[in-house]
Amino acid sequence: MLSYNPLPTDVECGCEDQEFKSENVYDVARSKLRQGFIKKIFGILTAQLAVTAAVTIFFINSQNAVRYVANNPWTLLTSFGASFGILLALIFSETLRRHHPWNTLALSAFTIAESVLVAFTCSVYDHRIVLMAVALTGAVVVALTIFAMQTKVDFTRSYGFLTSLLMVVVVGSLMQMFLQLRWLHFLIVSVSVILFSVYLVFDIQLIVDGGKYSISPDEYVFAAINIYLDIINLFLSILQILNDFNKN
Repeated sequence: MLSYNPLPTDVECGCEDQEFKSENVYDVARSKLRQGFIKKIFGILTAQLAVTAAVTIFFINSQNAVRYVANNPWTLLTSFGASFGILLALIFSETLRRHHPWNTLALSAFTIAESVLVAFTCSVYDHRIVLMAVALTGAVVVALTIFAMQTKVDFTRSYGFLTSLLMVVVVGSLMQMFLQLRWLHFLIVSVSVILFSVYLVFDIQLIVDGGKYSISPDEYVFAAINIYLDIINLFLSILQILNDFNKN
């Protein structure tokens, strides 16, 4: 025989608890909205990584493109300036982040600029090392994504620690530009792998709403860019470590 559990009722008036029903409806709607938000972000992220991969493959297989960029440093400076400028604009402009088509245009321009920088960087490394870095980064990203969604640890509370560690990496990188010490370089890229791994978990938990803090569904472009940068920086750090081991 089929059975069912009735909704809670008010004993005095004999009517259904409308507050209970409205809370259920709200929770279901909120869950569906969040799921759509997550799918949108990973869709955008997939497109970003596909563009970066395509540009990188083109550079690796085209010596003319690499030679042109090497002989015209303004292309790299323009790409870096565009990437950094767009990122700052997105941080400080809510209109740019949230309103279509401006957010889509900013996202596209940012992705292309970053792709040129990543592609040229990869072109100076041995192709086998690049492929190894891609495979290793992919495995790490999948593992960290699963971990971020399953763990009970709330990484969204670690923003202060991550910011402090990022400042240490930036200062260390500036010192390395002048000192050129091999051990310092290895230390910086090793810490960077840890830093951007934790950042990836942090940003994923922000979008799945699994911690104390979460990001608004209206911020899907900014959320996608954050995760994209986590993956790109993680990849570049792993690439440098593998290259150091290969030299040794």
